[in-house]
Amino acid sequence: MDSFWNSSNMLRIFMKWKFHILIITFLGMIIIGASTYLIKPKYKSSAIVYPINLSQYSDEEYSEQMIQMLNSRNIADSIIKKYNLPKHYEIDTAYKHFKTLIYGEYSENVSISKTQYDAVQIKALDTSPDTAALIVNSIIYFFNSKVRELHRSKEKEAMNIYHTEMNKWKNMADSINREIEKVSERNNKFYSNGIQKVYNNNLKTTSQNATYNKTIKSQLITLNNNGGKLLNLEIEYIDALDKYNKNKVKYNIHLRKYLKEITYSSVVTSPYPADKKSSPKRIVITLMGGFSVFILLIFIIGFIENKKKNI
Repeated sequence: MDSFWNSSNMLRIFMKWKFHILIITFLGMIIIGASTYLIKPKYKSSAIVYPINLSQYSDEEYSEQMIQMLNSRNIADSIIKKYNLPKHYEIDTAYKHFKTLIYGEYSENVSISKTQYDAVQIKALDTSPDTAALIVNSIIYFFNSKVRELHRSKEKEAMNIYHTEMNKWKNMADSINREIEKVSERNNKFYSNGIQKVYNNNLKTTSQNATYNKTIKSQLITLNNNGGKLLNLEIEYIDALDKYNKNKVKYNIHLRKYLKEITYSSVVTSPYPADKKSSPKRIVITLMGGFSVFILLIFIIGFIENKKKNI
């Protein structure tokens, strides 16, 4: 049986049945070539983009990071929804394997690859040249939107942290300020003009009556004690305000980043509607089909001859 499939035996079969084989092969090529006209032609549109303004999440290159994003299910779902691809590809949404079919069709018609210069090429095939170009443009748009969403989510987390710190130090500063007001109000006669006022108010009295010495001494001690307390409160108040302001500065930095409308891809080659179909490649399909018919005929004839010999 092994000797049957060697090249010399296959050549012998061809020489014996060459007219039959060639005629059937030729007819097969005509049928295969004609059948390609039943396939809707597809047009290709592509774009070449470079990643920009991306954050470093791991050791992977920015172009690889971009490819991961472009191949994400999120972007695929956005394209499928925007262009109603189930209807466009004539896939029944009620079919139990709908998702497998729609994602398979999407993967077949959309490809993302890295170029030799670390750029990213986005290709889309469609029966409409305009739709193919629109799909490529939309993939770039949804990529920018998705990355912006991720960056804003990160900035939002930082903003929440600093906003919490701001509220903490603001409440602390307000609390300290209220305490300062209480101390100042309770000892207003001491803090309105300070020690000088104490001496001025009591100088004459002190010279007339020594009993007022105790009063002055008590007032000075109170002034000293409350003055120290007030000084400490003021230091704490300034410190709380300082920490509040530092957190506010950081909050505003992240707020500006959050509100930024920037892109994360630089388009080097823009997509455009193709004026020439990309598939089917009729000549290639016809030649490959003819070769398959030719080999199949050799095998069939050889099998029949071999079977007759064994009878």
